[in-house]
Amino acid sequence: MVKSVASPLGLDASRVIDRDIYVDPDVFEAEKSRIFHKTWQWLGHVGEMRKSGDYLTADIAGVPVVVARDRDGELHGFFNSCTHRGAILAPKRRGNCGAGFQCMYHAWNFDMEGKCVGIPWPEAYGEIDRTDYDVPPLRVEVFADLVFVTLDDSLPSLLEYLGTVAPYVEEIAAGTEPLGRVRWWFEGNWELWHENFRDMYHPQFTHRSILAGYKSVETQGENFWLDDGHGLLSWPLQRNAENVVKAMEEATGLEFTESAESAGLQARQRPPADVGDRTKWNHISAVFPNLDFQFGGGGAGRTLQVVRPVSPGRTIVELMEFGVRGESAEARQWRLEHSVDTQSASGKISGDDNEATRRVQIGVGARDRVPWSNFSRGQSPGKKGEKHDEYSIRSFYDAWRRRMGPDFSW
Repeated sequence: MVKSVASPLGLDASRVIDRDIYVDPDVFEAEKSRIFHKTWQWLGHVGEMRKSGDYLTADIAGVPVVVARDRDGELHGFFNSCTHRGAILAPKRRGNCGAGFQCMYHAWNFDMEGKCVGIPWPEAYGEIDRTDYDVPPLRVEVFADLVFVTLDDSLPSLLEYLGTVAPYVEEIAAGTEPLGRVRWWFEGNWELWHENFRDMYHPQFTHRSILAGYKSVETQGENFWLDDGHGLLSWPLQRNAENVVKAMEEATGLEFTESAESAGLQARQRPPADVGDRTKWNHISAVFPNLDFQFGGGGAGRTLQVVRPVSPGRTIVELMEFGVRGESAEARQWRLEHSVDTQSASGKISGDDNEATRRVQIGVGARDRVPWSNFSRGQSPGKKGEKHDEYSIRSFYDAWRRRMGPDFSW
């Protein structure tokens, strides 16, 4: 349980974090039931479910779910669990069930709405009503081509839930097609990864490639507290490209000359003309509790990351890269290569983030003597600060505390 004593740092509770939340199993179990099971959760993109029988699955903090497209084109969500003995019905992250789902254990059959339509040798059960074995449905809604589900029937609509972050999600995702997904294990608490994407204080120190580009550059940007736990980071592209080239030459021992250019070593770093206007501002849109979007200048980068908690110290990170309908094959190839190069587990950006947050998870083991983390950057009143401030992170923890209740407040 989190501490009941006040922080000695001279800060109010909205600006410090009790480090117990990253490791305490009671906190983790409460987060599953009070946060993940009572929020809208991203599942996938409509472009992954084009045909009848196509389905997507996910684990929502320990609860397996599936969404399938029926013959009429409608999407249906239900629990991914056979009502006979509990085996999952949809075995893959993404697949096609054909005419319906059949449990591999005893071959009970279900249609694409989760209704029980067939039981082998049913006479041995005596009187049995198949409708008693329909899988309970889940609410499914689509916004900007993105598919969301919720386990909570009482939640407001998805659009109402997104609130002030909705326009930014729409800007990133509407009119897109999924190019690919990649997943990896993160050895740390899910909140650490989500915090990291709301934090623009660390990049120039954690990421060597970014540090090089921002030498002798006056950084600009804004950090926003959006309502209901959402957040927004926004900044212009200001990096000094010559400094980046110099840093790469120092790190690799290679000289980036005209001959290297002809070999394509530099050309791969520049997007095709139709990939977007990279002179425009970038932003990161954070959706409470566990979804983040990165939007490169004018759409040059369109990336989604979601974190799925497994245990207090282990998390699945999943990344999806988007393409824009009608763009060239060269543009899509650039997007994929750029995403893998920077945002995958071994990329120039996420690789550093993996290591930094892993070190935090280890470090909070000393929480009995070093119990508090400081999130107080940004002293201006209101909900807007400078790029390196922490308004977005404080917005997250404001919603966290309200949903978790007084038993887990500090």
